[in-house]
Amino acid sequence: MTDHTELRDRIEDMLKDASNADWSTGEIDNALRIALHELSLALPSRAVTTLDAVDGQREYDVSSVSGLLQVVEVWYPYLSTDASYKLPHPVPWRMLDDSTLFLDVDADPDAAYDLRVFYDRLQTLAGLDGAAATTLNAMEQSALVFGAAGYCAVALAVDKVDKVTIGKGASEQLRRWGWSRVMEFRQRLADLALIADAGEDSRIGWCE
Repeated sequence: MTDHTELRDRIEDMLKDASNADWSTGEIDNALRIALHELSLALPSRAVTTLDAVDGQREYDVSSVSGLLQVVEVWYPYLSTDASYKLPHPVPWRMLDDSTLFLDVDADPDAAYDLRVFYDRLQTLAGLDGAAATTLNAMEQSALVFGAAGYCAVALAVDKVDKVTIGKGASEQLRRWGWSRVMEFRQRLADLALIADAGEDSRIGWCE
């Protein structure tokens, strides 16, 4: 069982819909994607990659960096084979657009070195959309269950508007229940973000 299917089972349990009578697996997966993207913006996965420097070139395309949300820091010059370059040495940089990083250094870049780029990226859930690994910890996965269940409920409540349902006001009750789960999800994200911010003191240990 992948983490994806395990979380989907937990969402179905929260929705009291183990047989998928009200929500198909596809609908649950769509809600998972929405909640996972929202979680990623609040609690991104931390990663680092290297780009080959080009002689005299200050603009670098980062569109191929998987799951990139935003660049956080850039080190240059960098050599992975030289321990002296492992110590933090950030340099000025800026984004010219969503995919072009500008290295704002005085001397022309030298192809003998690399750029080391620290960035925030989308979180992944093993088994969802082909992801091979899960980057979420246990608390983040629990929060994700609340978010996805809430978005499922809200979507169904909208679908039931002006339709015959069992019990007067069923759609409104479902909508309220859904938004309550979404608010719980967002509060958990806020709490986890505070913990993450308090514990972050360097770029050392980011995922290669």
